Amino acid sequence: MAKKKVATKAERDHMNAVFQIGCLICQMPPQLHHIRPIGLGIGMRSSHYHVIPLCMSHHTGQFSIHNCKKEFEAMYGTEEEMLQRTLKEIENIEEANNFFNYHKGENNG
Repeated sequence: MAKKKVATKAERDHMNAVFQIGCLICQMPPQLHHIRPIGLGIGMRSSHYHVIPLCMSHHTGQFSIHNCKKEFEAMYGTEEEMLQRTLKEIENIEEANNFFNYHKGENNG
């Protein structure tokens, strides 16, 4: 069994940003699914940066990434594709926040 790694502040911040997206499939409140990159040995914990947001149903339910991975990935994309969508969504949110904060500053001066 993989030993639980204590997340750094940067990792916690990243996981919080991922959590804020909501489930990639249905936008319900998510759990964070750690993807296991190819080549990661048994018993080794994946990075806290390799997480995707999935609700309980899509994470561990009857038709979920844990219970029927091949069929799930055929319908919604591979873990790597979902990770890339997650990272792009975080980037879009950060850009929107930066734009808002920049223009908010213009109105206060």
